[in-house]
Amino acid sequence: MKHKQKKSPVWKVIVFVFFVIVFAMVLVRLNRDREVRARVEKRSRELDIAAAQASAEYADAVDRSRKAGSDDYVEEIARESLGMVMPGETVFRTEEK
Repeated sequence: MKHKQKKSPVWKVIVFVFFVIVFAMVLVRLNRDREVRARVEKRSRELDIAAAQASAEYADAVDRSRKAGSDDYVEEIARESLGMVMPGETVFRTEEK
């Protein structure tokens, strides 16, 4: 009759500790990946906002560039920025408190 040898409890402890260490390493790695993904997503949102603002500014610049030099634009600037009026126009000013 063959006699079976029992595995020593030391091997069981070693195997258990090994799997606990591997599991802990996987958890740490997953946590780091989650943090990196969150930073990347936040930066992506910031860049989307900046791109939208730049696009709006570009459209405004293109519009002003297209208008620049036209008689209507020159008149608008003269009226709004310089307070000028056309000959024959009457200006009424009210006092604001």
